[in-house]
Amino acid sequence: MKRSLVLATVILLAVSLVSAQEMVNPNMPYVSLRDSPGYITINEFNTGVGLGVTSVPYSKFFFGINTIHGYQINESFVVGGGTGVSFYNDGTLVPLFIDVRYRFLVNKFTPFLIGDAGLLFGGGETRLFVNGGGGIRYALNDKFSIHFGSGLWIQNGNTRDSFINFKFGLTYKPR
Repeated sequence: MKRSLVLATVILLAVSLVSAQEMVNPNMPYVSLRDSPGYITINEFNTGVGLGVTSVPYSKFFFGINTIHGYQINESFVVGGGTGVSFYNDGTLVPLFIDVRYRFLVNKFTPFLIGDAGLLFGGGETRLFVNGGGGIRYALNDKFSIHFGSGLWIQNGNTRDSFINFKFGLTYKPR
């Protein structure tokens, strides 16, 4: 009987001290997207609504898809190059650009600032564009996150056009 009581006590102590899972502190949010330096890819849908005079070609609205391949310098800075296709009210343009992102308060929900600059090809001319804005990123796991952002898009060719633009995308950070 004494032997059974000692054995039961040892088993109960062992079970209470040993755990197969890591304990999560509910007051400390889990940062799940990798923050180490390395390759990163961002794929996003974007759309814009023209501001000001929208009667000239390529000034009323656009929508499209972009892919950005770059390097995550640290948990806050990402620099990359991108391309895609944009469908305007009067035709199709192909962007080729540089993308810079700064993330702050890095967590599961992370706000960011974005800056793009580059060229738009097509429509019989080459246009220059800049896009500045911000958004929020939500980390799904250690490799993927989704984001939503908005900003001001300005393009300059034969005419100068501006848009309020919106972006929705997926970020992939491999090992």
